[in-house]
Amino acid sequence: ENYMDPKSNSSTEIERKRKQSLGSAIFNLVKANVGSGVFALPAGIAAFGDVPTILGPAIAVMCFLGALSAYAFYMIPRLTRLNGVDDNSPIKSISAAWEQEVGKDSAWLISLCCLLTPLGTALTFSIVMKDMLGTLAKSAGLTGFFASKHALLVGITVSVLYPLCNLKSLAALSPVSMIGVVGTIITCLYMVARALPTSPYLQAGSELLKSIPETYRPSFGIVGNNSLSPSILVLVSMAATSLLVHFSAHDFCNDLEDNSPERFKKLTGFGFSLTVLINIIIMSAGFLTFGGACQGMILNNYSSIDPGATLSRLIVAISLIGSFPILVRAIKSAFFELSHKGKQVTEKFEKNTTKTILGALTAIALAVDNAGVVVSLNGAVMGSFIIYAFPSIIFLKLTSRLMAEGKLQKSRKLSIERFFNRCLVGSGALIAFFGAMVIMLEQ
Repeated sequence: ENYMDPKSNSSTEIERKRKQSLGSAIFNLVKANVGSGVFALPAGIAAFGDVPTILGPAIAVMCFLGALSAYAFYMIPRLTRLNGVDDNSPIKSISAAWEQEVGKDSAWLISLCCLLTPLGTALTFSIVMKDMLGTLAKSAGLTGFFASKHALLVGITVSVLYPLCNLKSLAALSPVSMIGVVGTIITCLYMVARALPTSPYLQAGSELLKSIPETYRPSFGIVGNNSLSPSILVLVSMAATSLLVHFSAHDFCNDLEDNSPERFKKLTGFGFSLTVLINIIIMSAGFLTFGGACQGMILNNYSSIDPGATLSRLIVAISLIGSFPILVRAIKSAFFELSHKGKQVTEKFEKNTTKTILGALTAIALAVDNAGVVVSLNGAVMGSFIIYAFPSIIFLKLTSRLMAEGKLQKSRKLSIERFFNRCLVGSGALIAFFGAMVIMLEQ
């Protein structure tokens, strides 16, 4: 029989090979963090100003929120280890930790967030795909029906996305993740080049400048610096979306080779630092090129006759198409967890669910043009709860129980950290409420 003793050297070697090195884990963490939402960040800056000096407060906000997100990400494995388990024990997911410490009766909140978060991201993908496909069609010289971004989105959804979303295994889509990373790097370099003083977008009368709509052209010095206005919450909300990978924290820790707290701290530190750096480069380059005219998806600002922009759009479109089925699978999994927990889901029902999800997402994407609004709303509500509230609530419940049981000694350091987590919970609630309110009023 092909039985292998789990304690044998061969089994240990196989298990070791399945683990990720620190370098690979950092790469995958950055890849998971940096998605299409990063291209909405320049519009987040434009929401509260149109002068270069506003980049200072914007970068400060990104660095501060990056640090908070890193802290929350690093905390999730601690929620398991504070219970006294050794470093080799599997780390619990945030859902499992919530059930144990807060209670099963409210666990549906986590499942609901698991549903709404990828749903919001998938809607963003659909809107961005619509824009990318429409502009690519114009770059290819297509006209009429074949250049309609609405018709192209419906066609891609029916002929490509639906079959991909019904695949039994998504392993064949793994190379697309590499395309996404390469595409982000290429786009980042392209945007930096276009933000230089010699950029044709900053030269009056250039062909590229004349080829884009008036409202998309660079606009500076009209609004000024309003970094103290409530509109800065638009950027805060968008930043949450671009730093949201916390539901996978336990997987990153469990898959890390020699996943000691120190190693996971390095993974968290390097991963989130690189993510914040990429976010800063893209949002700064886009804003310095177009200022207050930055659109909800910054690639829309660039001309359809610009070769660099065309290449960036093509790579982003391919990446979104390949990543879309992964999001739909996450949506279905969360939906079945809420509606069919413990029940068998038939293949027919699953396919009908896929059709319903794709139909709803496509219908909304056809009606909504501003991907930035979806990114910021998703970040304001879902991001605020997942990053700032849920891990902190679990931490407070866990440490209270451990102190009551005499398993954790009260100390000044612990008291300060508990106070800090109470502040995070309150901040998360305020950002969710006022962030969503400001975003809706801005529209």
